[in-house]
Amino acid sequence: SLCFSAFTDDNCPFDPIQKTILSKLLKQAIEHRPSGIILDHFRFRGRWEQSRKKLRYVLAHKPCRYCRGLDKGKKLAEIAVWIKKEIPSGIELGYYAVPLEYEEFSQFGQNHALLTKIFNYSSPMLYHRMLDKPVRYISQFTNYLFDLAGKPVVPAVAVKDMPDNLPDKISKSILEKEYTQAVKSPSAGVCWFSWDGAVEKQKTQIIAKMWSNA
Repeated sequence: SLCFSAFTDDNCPFDPIQKTILSKLLKQAIEHRPSGIILDHFRFRGRWEQSRKKLRYVLAHKPCRYCRGLDKGKKLAEIAVWIKKEIPSGIELGYYAVPLEYEEFSQFGQNHALLTKIFNYSSPMLYHRMLDKPVRYISQFTNYLFDLAGKPVVPAVAVKDMPDNLPDKISKSILEKEYTQAVKSPSAGVCWFSWDGAVEKQKTQIIAKMWSNA
């Protein structure tokens, strides 16, 4: 599978230039004949990675002439429909999902109730410690996305504490708990974020052992 950012942070996703750029990226990706394409940053720019206690949620993208007054969730879903038509039916299409319900942070534009019906699968970024959520939130949100459309969900879980300036307190025990929650039914798998982080913190063998015992 191939992964790339759907939109650049400095521009509105609804700017026609963004559609032109995305079209070129999709064509380049298709040339490699991947089994799947997963889109990162398929949303408006904004911060979600820390809890309300630690971070003031500031809308990074101010309403502009392209998005002012529009239903962001509906419009972004329309773009998703267009993307599906641009790629061959044999290529699965996924997106990295902000792990919050649309009603909580609609400024990101990710209306999961709409998007999960369009994409072949979703991958929620369930870095529970950054969100000040219990580890069971991984399974809870996976169930939430699955129940919306019955489509595969591949939760992404954290290998280390982020951002990089924080001391890493994700121990072997926490990794095992994350894995247990991530693979609970109806999960379709697990994605570790990130492998370079696992190498850096010497956790590759821990992960390999969990996979080999699955």
